[in-house]
Amino acid sequence: MRILLATDGSDGALSAAGFIAANFPADVEITLISVLRNPTEYFPDAAIAYNETVWREETAKYGHEVFAATRAALGGRNVANEILREGVPHAVLTEVAKSFDLVVVGKRRKPSLAKLVLGSVSQQLAHYLTVPLLIV
Repeated sequence: MRILLATDGSDGALSAAGFIAANFPADVEITLISVLRNPTEYFPDAAIAYNETVWREETAKYGHEVFAATRAALGGRNVANEILREGVPHAVLTEVAKSFDLVVVGKRRKPSLAKLVLGSVSQQLAHYLTVPLLIV
């Protein structure tokens, strides 16, 4: 079985990693993925101050930290691959997930109004994924 574990280092994502460690056999193949949105998507006026070199360096540093925390939450499980991408999270995850048997995500707790307006990645994945989704 090939599992794609979406992680951002949040409590929900780390709980999902712990769930995998506790409930799946040791021989499952686990791939970690983290998807970041470019800050200029949120703040178009910030494009003037945007420095792509700095963004890439900070993204790599963030990815390293997130993947290290997620590997620790997996309790020593073998991680087959780590994928760090830029883009719209649900769109990137939907595309990458096509070659996996299961996608696992953690539930992030947002205030009700924010959730109503923005939705969540897990909600969007539930609508768009063509492979099974486990929300922890």
